[in-house]
Amino acid sequence: MNTIMLKRFGFSVLTVLTGLVFIFSAISKIPTLEQFGWTIVETTFLNWTMAEWIARFLIGFEFFLGVLFILHIKLKNIAIPLSFIVLVLFSVYLLQVISQYGNDGNCGCFGDVISMTPLESIYKNLVLILFIIILWFSSIQWNFKYQNLLVTILGFASISLPIAINPPESIYIYDKQPDINQPIPLSILYQSINNKPPLVELRKGKHIITFMSLTCEYCRKAAKRIRIMKEKNPSIPFYAIINGDSSNMDDFFKDTRMTNIDFMMFKGAEQFATMNGGLTFPTIKWVQDTTLVRESNYLTLNEMDILEWLKKP
Repeated sequence: MNTIMLKRFGFSVLTVLTGLVFIFSAISKIPTLEQFGWTIVETTFLNWTMAEWIARFLIGFEFFLGVLFILHIKLKNIAIPLSFIVLVLFSVYLLQVISQYGNDGNCGCFGDVISMTPLESIYKNLVLILFIIILWFSSIQWNFKYQNLLVTILGFASISLPIAINPPESIYIYDKQPDINQPIPLSILYQSINNKPPLVELRKGKHIITFMSLTCEYCRKAAKRIRIMKEKNPSIPFYAIINGDSSNMDDFFKDTRMTNIDFMMFKGAEQFATMNGGLTFPTIKWVQDTTLVRESNYLTLNEMDILEWLKKP
């Protein structure tokens, strides 16, 4: 194999490798797509509905670019310039995240498959940008009949894929939670022998009280969503009552970063279940004085509804 053939082979391998990184990045985000959308809400001005659609579009777009690189088609027209722009924008976004939130935690660039800090992801983007610059000057591009039609089909299919796998919650129509208006035995919190009473008087005024378990996967999702809502709307009176082995507490708060929500650890499973109204977790209760007004789950919880409720006498 002569030198020219070796170079062509090397550039072709680099093209495929670049495409595989984009595809892996897209596929790895799908299991945590829900939380990827929440990260967008937390770090941008977008609302929940816009963020969940943007999250799916970005995943589909990454997959589309990866396929173009692997197939060696439309590289200089579409794949290389658009991937360059995307990587630069992502890097600028990650720099903003670092300046605002620090370099802790997983940026979600590879979902939970490979945990990367924002700074590590920037380094990864710089390597990909270098690859793309090299390919701009030396890429091997295939041309064939009907390739425009193929690219159009690939683009539509790629963008549709994450929507089909995990449809956005906003496409579903949820019935508004009916008012319950029944007593909730919050006095247990203040009369328990094994627990110190909350520093907040939950039996007066309006509160959004969530009951969580430290080992509950969905409780962690609820905690993350509530934490983001509190960041966006500090006036919402969230309070968390958490049950579980204290040895799991550090892991729970490291994962959820729910440090902006007042909470208490409650010992006593039976009394905890009595206040919660059962053993299903998490529950999110809208409470006025000692009356349970309404319940939500973490997906149907809407801060605009809460703010509107808080304004009512």
